[in-house]
Amino acid sequence: MAVIDLAPFNSILARLEGVADRLERGAAAAPAGSAQGSAASAPATPAAADDPAIVVAFDSFLQSKLQTVQAAAKDLGAEDVIESMGFLADGLGMLRELFLATASCKKPQDADWGKIFGPVMELGQKANKACDSRSDFFQNRKACAEALNVVMLVTSPGPAGHVQNVLETFDFHAIKVMQKKVDKETAWIKSLKEMLKDMKDWCNENCKMGPVWNAQGKAAMEYFTERPLGSGSAAPAAAPKAKGKGKGPAMPKGGLAPPSDEVKAKLRDSGGAPAPKAAGMSAVFEGITGFNTGGLKKVTDDMKTKNRPKDDVQPVVAAKKAPAPAPGRGNRKGPRGAPLKELQKDTNWVIENFEGETLKMEEATMQQLIVIINCRNITIQVTNKVKSICIDGCERVNLICQDVISAVELVNSDRCKVQTIGKIVAVAIDKCDGVNVILSKESLDAEITSSKSSEMNVTIPDPDGEDGDIIEMPIPEQFVTKVVGKKTKTEVSHIYSS
Repeated sequence: MAVIDLAPFNSILARLEGVADRLERGAAAAPAGSAQGSAASAPATPAAADDPAIVVAFDSFLQSKLQTVQAAAKDLGAEDVIESMGFLADGLGMLRELFLATASCKKPQDADWGKIFGPVMELGQKANKACDSRSDFFQNRKACAEALNVVMLVTSPGPAGHVQNVLETFDFHAIKVMQKKVDKETAWIKSLKEMLKDMKDWCNENCKMGPVWNAQGKAAMEYFTERPLGSGSAAPAAAPKAKGKGKGPAMPKGGLAPPSDEVKAKLRDSGGAPAPKAAGMSAVFEGITGFNTGGLKKVTDDMKTKNRPKDDVQPVVAAKKAPAPAPGRGNRKGPRGAPLKELQKDTNWVIENFEGETLKMEEATMQQLIVIINCRNITIQVTNKVKSICIDGCERVNLICQDVISAVELVNSDRCKVQTIGKIVAVAIDKCDGVNVILSKESLDAEITSSKSSEMNVTIPDPDGEDGDIIEMPIPEQFVTKVVGKKTKTEVSHIYSS
């Protein structure tokens, strides 16, 4: 006759005994006067015996931490703070309902969170709407409104990191509360901050990688449609008080006695109840254990590279040619349409969308300006005196110009050169990389203004050298700023002093 293994039953009974001990310790730790508090001071109902472990742990956290903050708020006696703490308590109650749901339903899809968190969003809007900037407790209310965001930790793969982010935004308002230097307000805000810090540690202990949902449970939207957050329908009903001290008899030493022959016969006749299907990580490990590797292909010795003959060379597979980038995509500078060269409004010469060409501009006059837009790899020579020249959105443009009355401007362009043969008075460089300005002897007094640019150089004739000798110098792009009295003093970095 087969002997029934009672080890699983002993393990289940031991776990139930542990749960009962924890519940009794939590009930003993609760303060005697907690039942007389307001509804806001009790965001969650007492844990039932069948609640998941995370709910039991969260109830214990609220009893020890939240009530301390609420007691500090009552001691402060400000109606604004007490009301804000009510909003926070309601939010934590909704978080408890979410933890309770993990045992009964699947993890919600990303698109479902918006509908599930509808009541949370309404509560947050209500808390923020109550923040009146004219009130003396405006920063207190804002601090509570920021703390309310911890409810969203169930959507994060790292809840502790989410709580840390909330704590950082909360700090902005908490510092302003402490700057008021009111003892009771300071005590309250410090207790609230301490609760958030402890909640971060609680997350690391109980849901470090996020809460575990029931993969075999009900669909999330179906569950939360029946039990929306804040409705209280997800909270377990209080169990009726039993007679006695509330603790059952201890397990016999050595476990339960073997069943009688009659019980064994009934179990054989009934065939036993099917074991419940594992969920979560248990199902994963069960699938790995039961996986049949007989159908997998084996690597034989002749397939191994080290055993191949030297003359057996695999053909080289030609790399696929990268597709040409679609026109107009990305941030690359250059042509974006058909080439255009025309005079607009009798004052603006527009040279646009040219590539790989050499242009000679002889039509412009000193009353007109020249605008070079979206060109690449071109050389433009301006032979006459003009009002101004602007290079915008170009790459590798070489400009050779005579006299310019106003200024030569380079905007959002890369690898461009400007060479002056005549006289210019100013050069402006904005959002450019790799600009080289070559000045003639007549233009040595020109002012060069740069912003948000890099790799800039200016080239001038060598006054001590022979004809044709030049000197190239970098245009500084790093500066050192110091505070002097009530002003700042900025100097060029020492790296340009050599």
